[in-house]
Amino acid sequence: MRPLTFSDDKGNEQTWLPGGPQPALDAFQEFLNRHRDNDNAAFGIEDEENEEALLLLFEVGAACRIKGTQNPRTEYRLITDSGDYRTQAATFIRGGFPALDLRGPWLPDIPSLARARLRLEFDESVLRRTHPRELRRRLDILTRVDGREPTTTAGVTHFGFGNGGGDTVNAWFTADGRGLVVTFDHTSTLNSYEDPRAQAALYDGVPADLLALAGNAPETVLTVPHPDGGTLVAATGVFTFSGPCAMAEGLVSRLQEARLGVKATGVGWLLEDFLAMEDFTPEAVAETVGWWSAEDIAKGFAATTTPEQEQTPPDREAVDRFCQLWADSGYNDRWDVHYVLFDSHTLEETGEARNELLGLIRTLGLERVDAPPGAASGEVWVRSDPRIDAELGHWA
Repeated sequence: MRPLTFSDDKGNEQTWLPGGPQPALDAFQEFLNRHRDNDNAAFGIEDEENEEALLLLFEVGAACRIKGTQNPRTEYRLITDSGDYRTQAATFIRGGFPALDLRGPWLPDIPSLARARLRLEFDESVLRRTHPRELRRRLDILTRVDGREPTTTAGVTHFGFGNGGGDTVNAWFTADGRGLVVTFDHTSTLNSYEDPRAQAALYDGVPADLLALAGNAPETVLTVPHPDGGTLVAATGVFTFSGPCAMAEGLVSRLQEARLGVKATGVGWLLEDFLAMEDFTPEAVAETVGWWSAEDIAKGFAATTTPEQEQTPPDREAVDRFCQLWADSGYNDRWDVHYVLFDSHTLEETGEARNELLGLIRTLGLERVDAPPGAASGEVWVRSDPRIDAELGHWA
């Protein structure tokens, strides 16, 4: 151990020396408890000898680690659980700056921290935790309630509805499950309908195949000229389904710049209110919105055919082997939307087992999606499937 200095924003300091009556973590906790107040919410632990420090920023829900005094390396991490502050402090006290590598991810600057906070906010959203299978089902019904028909062209199905006042939801899903959802709330600060360049910037980061969908919209959909030619669907919210549902990078950047939350996209009142219904019925829809008549809602539900259940049983050997791989190296994500296998493994570490898994995914007709940004090269994400869910209980 080495000497440490505890400090806060009010100028209070305390030195801890090895061999003293208290462990360093207990001494820091006492210092924090003694000085923390509503207007005193930043506390530091400094290792002057090694030119390292850890700051706990309670007011903004973050930690900051610092290495060096000349041109210091400064990195930030979101804190989402109150107990994580103590964990970060304990890790720094035990092993200094390098030990915190395992307590990341660490971000290079404040703007990156703000973007991560927006992504975290969205990760708690109804849209993120709704399975795309159920999302497509409800979009199909709402499209028909609005007096339209879902249209499929070259394997891509378009859904869309609006409130009659210029606010809309448009969505496209391919046969293999990749998708794009676009909301447009004309009252939102994000409305850049009259600024094509700002509108196009909202779509930054959308995979090219999905971006093409928004540039090939039906004539009935409100579009904006693209600065480089063509058009894009008018948007205040852009959400991709190439991997786990995510906001487009351009949307995240715009929200950050404008200091707005996910609510500004209009996704809450335009779409999530329908997704949050435990019982998605004509009565529930009629109670939630007033822009459709009860008759139109009933007709839309009645016009939607329930897909027939899979009659051919899946390959039993393939199901068992998939479940075995899941039990050995996988888990369900927090919303049970995806199976995650070989988490944090590189391609080299997964070896032939990953190739076998990919073959099983094809055999079983499961929807594999892109792993999230920052995932290890060997990670595999697969959308959960009722046929597999029914078996996993025996393997957990």
